[in-house]
Amino acid sequence: MTDIQRKTLVVDEGGTGDYRTLTDAVAACADTPNEPVRFYLKHGIYEERPFIELADYIIEGEYRNATVLTASVGGRDPWPGESKTGTFRSETLFLGGGRAVVRNLTVQNNAGDGAKAGQALAVYADASRVLMEDVNLYGNQDTLFTAPLPLKEREEHGFRGPRENTPRLDTVQYYKNCTIRGNIDFIFGGANAVFDRCRIEPWHHATGTCYITAPSTPAGKPGYLFVNCTVQGSAAPGSVYLGRPWRADAACYWLDCVLSDEVCTDGWDNWRDPENEKTARFGEYGSTGPGSAAQRAFGSVDNDTEANAQREMLARVRAEFGVE
Repeated sequence: MTDIQRKTLVVDEGGTGDYRTLTDAVAACADTPNEPVRFYLKHGIYEERPFIELADYIIEGEYRNATVLTASVGGRDPWPGESKTGTFRSETLFLGGGRAVVRNLTVQNNAGDGAKAGQALAVYADASRVLMEDVNLYGNQDTLFTAPLPLKEREEHGFRGPRENTPRLDTVQYYKNCTIRGNIDFIFGGANAVFDRCRIEPWHHATGTCYITAPSTPAGKPGYLFVNCTVQGSAAPGSVYLGRPWRADAACYWLDCVLSDEVCTDGWDNWRDPENEKTARFGEYGSTGPGSAAQRAFGSVDNDTEANAQREMLARVRAEFGVE
């Protein structure tokens, strides 16, 4: 993803930039959606919900912890003409289009605990190529959705949102040096996604149990890879699962990661369906820390061939995104 010459639009809530909000800056590009653009956000708290459908764009913050996009929309909130907002209309930031790069800022959804607010996305990542570097993603239930959606919903109107009736297209996503926080299924979806040197923070949940991932990987696709990541949050010891299958062909692999004692011995959950254990591709290799284990409930562990295949995938994705 070698960068090219692009225009820069400065966003400053204080009024010294080209626009006061990212939403306004994006709207200014409506007539030139294919022109590469960079949105530079000065430090500040931006209470807005930008929706971006551009061909090639960069969103870059001035300071990672002091440049904040924030909203407080939960899936159980009312929606005009309907009973609720639903998961896929709750996002703080929507990334659509072609190539989306996000760097050096924080995106959060402050709707609160899912038991009251419902699912509440910080980011809906649906661009065909997504790169996030040095980004904080904060939420509770369903913090980060990595599109595409599954082919079929399990409850009527469960996919209400911008991609409900569109073709399910592959996305490739790469997260480097990011912090991702949540409690229930807080990284989920059908993307081919690599999480490289990220900090994964499971936070305490009222049920006493946390699930980091809920992949819905299409059959035969790579799914999720976590490499050189750290799991360390505020959950109770033994209360966190590495993942559970949102759909039967879910795929998720943890490679050379440091796992705190929050990770339970089983590691993986079958989502109340033992049949998922026949199709889900869950694996782990080279884990260290008190949450690592020689044997999980299901999923491959310490398989050299599979680990090498995952390293090859990592190399391909790094090369595609031009990241060392």
